[in-house]
Amino acid sequence: MSKTKGFFNILDAHFFSSAYKALSQGKVVEFKPKIKQETGITYDLFGIEVPEERLQYYRERGFLEVSDEISLPVCPICGEVCLHPLLLCPKCGSMNIEKKELMAHYDCGYIGPVEEFETREPGVYRCPKCKKTMNRVGIDYGRPGFGFTCKKCGSVFQVPLIEVECQKGHRNKIQTLDMEKYPVYRISPEVKKFAAIYYAIEELRKRLASLGVESEPFARIKGLSGITHTAPLYVNAKPAVIVDIVTEDFLDEKYLLGVAVKAVDLSDTITLLVLPRNVKSDFEKIFNPEKVKVFKVEDLMNSMDQIVNEILTLIGARLHEKT
Repeated sequence: MSKTKGFFNILDAHFFSSAYKALSQGKVVEFKPKIKQETGITYDLFGIEVPEERLQYYRERGFLEVSDEISLPVCPICGEVCLHPLLLCPKCGSMNIEKKELMAHYDCGYIGPVEEFETREPGVYRCPKCKKTMNRVGIDYGRPGFGFTCKKCGSVFQVPLIEVECQKGHRNKIQTLDMEKYPVYRISPEVKKFAAIYYAIEELRKRLASLGVESEPFARIKGLSGITHTAPLYVNAKPAVIVDIVTEDFLDEKYLLGVAVKAVDLSDTITLLVLPRNVKSDFEKIFNPEKVKVFKVEDLMNSMDQIVNEILTLIGARLHEKT
C-alpha cells in the first residue's frame, strides 16, 4: 500500500469515528475553508489539515453536505489564493517603513515619532523642527496614536498604501482583487448510518490483507456506461470481487436496485452483497445470480470470518474456472 493510500485510510477512520461521535452527542460540526501559505485552501477535519479535494470526496459520497459559502480574495491575474499584504509609503512607494507612536506640535504643525521630541526631562518635549519646548498635552502638543515613517523619503503618515502580492509575484490593489466562493461543509446524517458499514469494510480489508489479498475500500470504478461507481470494497482479483454491505438503515428497494444496476455495468466483476438475515427473499429476484452473490448474516461484525470465507471462495472458484 502506498503512503498516500495509507494516509487516507487513517484519515477515513479518523473522520468516521469523529463524525459518528459528534452526531451521537448532537453536535453541529462545520468545516470552513482557510488559506495556508504555499498550499492553498485547506480544511481542519477534526484536527487534521486536509486539502479541499478530500472534502469534495466525502461530499460526493454523501458523507458531507454544503451548509454555506465563504468568499475569499484571489489574484485577478492568475487566480492564486495565497496572498500576502504589502505596506508601502503612499508618497514614494517604498516598503522600508516603520511603525511609530506619533506626536504633533500644534504651533508649527510638525508631526513625527515621539522619540524625536523627547528630552532628558520627563514630561517635557522639544519640537525637532522649530525647537520650541512643549509640556502641555492638548495645548502644546497632541499624541494622535500610532503611524508610520518612511526611511527612504522621510514621510510621516498614519495610513500606509496597502497592496497585495500573490505567490507568483503579481501585485494588486485590494479593490482590484477578485472574489472566489468556497463551500462550508457540515456532517451529513448519513454518516451515522454509514459508520457500521465503514467499520465492517475496514475490518474486512485488514483481514484480507493478512491473508495476502489486496483490496481497496470505497474504490471509484468506471462502468461500461461511462458512469463512475463506488465499490465499498474492491477485491483485486480476476474477475474482481466487489463487497457491498447493506444494513437495515440503508435497506430499501431503490438502493438494492442500484446494486443490481452497478453489478451489470461493471464488467469482469462479481458482487458479494451482504444483507441482514431478516430481509425478505423477494428482493433477491432483481439480481442476476451470475453477477450478484447474496449472503445474509445475523450480526454483521460477528460474521467477519464467514464473509471473508465467502470472498475467498468466490476468488478461488473464479480462479479455478480460469485455469
